[in-house]
Amino acid sequence: MQFNITTDYAIRTVMYLAMRNTLTKAIEISTAMGIPRNYQLRITKPLVKKGILQCVQGVKGGFYLNKPSKDITLYDIVTAIEITSCITKCLENESYCGPFMTGKCPIRSFYEDLQIDIDSHLKKITIDQLVKEYVMENN
Repeated sequence: MQFNITTDYAIRTVMYLAMRNTLTKAIEISTAMGIPRNYQLRITKPLVKKGILQCVQGVKGGFYLNKPSKDITLYDIVTAIEITSCITKCLENESYCGPFMTGKCPIRSFYEDLQIDIDSHLKKITIDQLVKEYVMENN
């Protein structure tokens, strides 16, 4: 399983805003985090829609965190950006499951357990934790 590059850029964007802790222009974020400028604006839309970021329009506008970084998890960001956070189609739609019939399928049971573990781990990791770890490693 691999997140798409947009998710990686979204995590970097939120981390940068957490470190800045102030209204920040998209161009500054994209430059600092190595994100293509046009792509930066596409990344922020779903983050604003999900309530992770706040957008201020205009010449003096930009973005800032809509809530404390300790309250933003990787799960929040992943589910805002990825089309699905499910590791397999059978967890999204039971009718996708073919030969084994969903209720008795040992493969589906394994996938469900794995999905629970992944989601749980993503929900435990906050942006605040990542920022603190980054600061410690770079000082």
